[in-house]
Amino acid sequence: MMLVIAACSTDVATINIVPKAGDILRPDWTSFSGHKEEFDLRPPGPQDLVSPDGLCQGTAQSAAGAPAGLPEQAVIVGGIALQMTECDVVRRVGTPERTEVGTTPGGERAVVLTYTRGPRPGTYRFARGRLNSIERGPQQETPAGQKAAQSKKRS
Repeated sequence: MMLVIAACSTDVATINIVPKAGDILRPDWTSFSGHKEEFDLRPPGPQDLVSPDGLCQGTAQSAAGAPAGLPEQAVIVGGIALQMTECDVVRRVGTPERTEVGTTPGGERAVVLTYTRGPRPGTYRFARGRLNSIERGPQQETPAGQKAAQSKKRS
């Protein structure tokens, strides 16, 4: 195999058959697709943080959880991922039923958003404005699921 590679080069002195230790053991690589600095997240700003009532700056929201004037389905535009900001989650899931805003013993912002209904019920925990854990809540039964349960009872 090395002879095939060597045959493609006209300059035999530049062929490196054995890689250098520095090429293999780079401590700054986070993956094969890029370097660590390409994956750094910007710090969340005030527009990314929820208020104690579960609302985001600059968005009027209805009591149902959807932004005012938009149907409930308009809120759900994608999945939820760790490291999303507080307002990214609120924009996708809606206004939470319960919001707890506090600080950690180290003085950093800590938020817990609780959803008991809707498409993604659960407890979403944030540290420093970024989502760091999700605890799934009980799933609500859909009308189709209720019909299936009723038909099983009749059988």
